[in-house]
Parts: sequence; C-alpha cells; structure tokens
Amino acid sequence: MNKSNVVAFPLDRVKNVKTYSSTSIYDLFPIEVANDYVKYQKEAIEWRENVRESTVYEGYPIEPPCEPIREDMLWYVNEQKQFGVWVLNLSDQNIVLNQEFEFGWSPFVRKSTAPPHEPVHIQSKEMRHQLTWIVEEDGYGQYGMIQKDGTLWLPETRPKEWHTF
Repeated sequence: MNKSNVVAFPLDRVKNVKTYSSTSIYDLFPIEVANDYVKYQKEAIEWRENVRESTVYEGYPIEPPCEPIREDMLWYVNEQKQFGVWVLNLSDQNIVLNQEFEFGWSPFVRKSTAPPHEPVHIQSKEMRHQLTWIVEEDGYGQYGMIQKDGTLWLPETRPKEWHTF
C-alpha cells in the first residue's frame, strides 16, 4: 500500500500562467550557461520522443514509483503536463507552481516550490525513485537526486555571492 502524500497540480490556476517574456535567457546568464540550457531543451525534445516511454511504469504519473526515501518527500502530480515527481520542500511555503517564470542563479533553478516541467534525461524507471524537485529554504527549486541514505545532491550549487533581493 502506498503511504506517500499526493499533491495535485492546481488546474484552476492554469489560465493565469504567464508563458511569454521579452527577456532572453542570454540577457540573464553568461553565453556558455545559456547555450547549455538551450542544448538541454533541444535534447529534451528527443528524450520525450524516444526515451520517455521506457522510463514510465504502470500507474505513472498518479502513483509514485516507490515509497519515499525520506519522510519529508511528497509525490507531486501535474495532470495538465502529465508527469509526477518527488518534491522535497525545505521551505515553509506551500507547494505551488510559480506563475512567473523566475530564474535563480542558474537557468536550471526556478523560484517555484513545484516543478515547472517533467524532469528529462531520465534513463530508467528506477531513476524516478531518487530524482526529486528539491526546494531550498527561500523557495528556489531544482532537480536533484536523493541518495538511498537520504543525502541530497544538487547539480547547481548556489554561489556564495548570489542572494535574493
């Protein structure tokens, strides 16, 4: 029996999501960082078309792939985009998708307690056990991994000189 909590995507708020901006990713980040992000997005299309299906299990996205590694993890489902993922919310904010497209210190980091999109480049069903949207205390989230012992791994560590205003 599944013991995890399921957080449904708030479909009533979909109409309010802003999907346009006059600011380019190249205006916000160094060119090599922006290029990596653009490459990632292009590779994501290929992943969705050719690999995603092999990473989906019966009951996905409604059912989590396993019991949570940590007790403070929640299974989040975005019904509109048809994906589910673990969320580890270390902030005191509710899990809600930020209606603004607000980057953090990297284009892979967003000011959102809910993940804005399905994680891509998943290579196996088992990887879904550990892949998690990890939200720091101030509400910035990114995809990372939670190891079997509960240790967090974040690919985009916050620079010491970076801070919120």
